[in-house]
Amino acid sequence: MLFSGSIIKGSLDKGMDNMDRRLGSDIMLVPKGSREQAENLLLEGQRGTFYFDGSVDDKVKDIEGISEVTSQCFLKSLSADCCSSEVELVFYDPDTDFVVGPWIETNYKSDLKKDNVIVGSDIVTENGTIKLFGKDYEVVSQMAKTGTALDSSVYFSDESMASVIADAEEKNSFLTEEQKDGDILSSVFINLKDGYNEDDVIRECHAKAGDVFDVVYPKQLNESLSDNLLRITDIVGAVVLIGGILLFGILVLINSVIIESRKQEVALLRVLGNSKSKMALMLISETGAVSLFGSLVGCLLGALIVIPFGRYIGMSLSMPYLGPSFIGASVQVIVIMAIVFLVALVSSILFVFHVTGIEPYLALKKEAE
Repeated sequence: MLFSGSIIKGSLDKGMDNMDRRLGSDIMLVPKGSREQAENLLLEGQRGTFYFDGSVDDKVKDIEGISEVTSQCFLKSLSADCCSSEVELVFYDPDTDFVVGPWIETNYKSDLKKDNVIVGSDIVTENGTIKLFGKDYEVVSQMAKTGTALDSSVYFSDESMASVIADAEEKNSFLTEEQKDGDILSSVFINLKDGYNEDDVIRECHAKAGDVFDVVYPKQLNESLSDNLLRITDIVGAVVLIGGILLFGILVLINSVIIESRKQEVALLRVLGNSKSKMALMLISETGAVSLFGSLVGCLLGALIVIPFGRYIGMSLSMPYLGPSFIGASVQVIVIMAIVFLVALVSSILFVFHVTGIEPYLALKKEAE
């Protein structure tokens, strides 16, 4: 329980830290009626099939108060030769991008060409290439793990969209009429200059582009998520604290019964010439060994629950969830084992000194009676 609680809390905290990086803009424009899908995109990385005209970003980029604009278009869950499951294709403009860049683990020296791609952390490549719709693409970089569906996405330059759609259509992948058209966008990310009001800028965007979009406020969404996360982690922390108190109480009870029942055994070993300190060390060593073994088994059982189903846990909580690395989980196991060992030691030490302090003849005399 201690291990599972700490892993869940840590994974939610890491997910929120990554959320801060992923949100990456002050305002996000999405097609009319797709706000809920867009929020799911930010929370879970789940792409949707919503589009507006490809000229929207050009219409708003020169508005006073806007410091930078970038756009994305994505095709949801198209089958691909590279993977056992479907992947999500994302087209973006590397020249104006400030959203995808923070997730790229390694820098690539050249521009993202038409035959180059960047892949999510879950995409397995072969010899530095992947095959999509019968065509090989060179993988120039890989994204850092996000703990969302973004990890199974493939990123193209927006210049590649027409050729990729043509290849997908040739391979009989399902495409909507909007997708076949090609001149579409799924989202426009906007950062504002200091001192400018969001409402004023949005009003100007409506004036230039028309009433074709809804607005998502990533930072406000992040604040709401942070409040929800705080409540969830408070609950997890309270459960872990209560569990720790129960653990200590149960160990005190168990150790008092077990050690008291061994008074005669300790007395006989004392009669045979063993010292008090040796007896105390023996009892403490046995308690420590049992606690270490038990805590290791508990951590492994906890890992079987929370690590394979981490993505499901995050989706159930509607929170970003980024599970631990192998090294991180291993360190957590060591920490939990050390805590349980110390709790077991503290809960038993008084009983150990009490039993080893009884004169052997008194313990044996009581047994004879």
